[in-house]
Amino acid sequence: MSNELAEAKELIKTLQGQIQSLQYTKHHDYKFLVEENHRIAKELDEVKMDNKKLTQQINDMAAKLRDASF
Repeated sequence: MSNELAEAKELIKTLQGQIQSLQYTKHHDYKFLVEENHRIAKELDEVKMDNKKLTQQINDMAAKLRDASF
């Protein structure tokens, strides 16, 4: 009986270690995904601003060409 008890305690200890490892991994992955989401959102905002600036530049050039009778 004591051998079975020792094996059960060792199994519990092993399983608790695995649970802690999984919780850390889950927390770490979640933190990474949140940070990655913020980075991508910031990059998207920068791309949108660049697109607006490029659109304005193209419109200005087209207006200049029209004014120059091209």
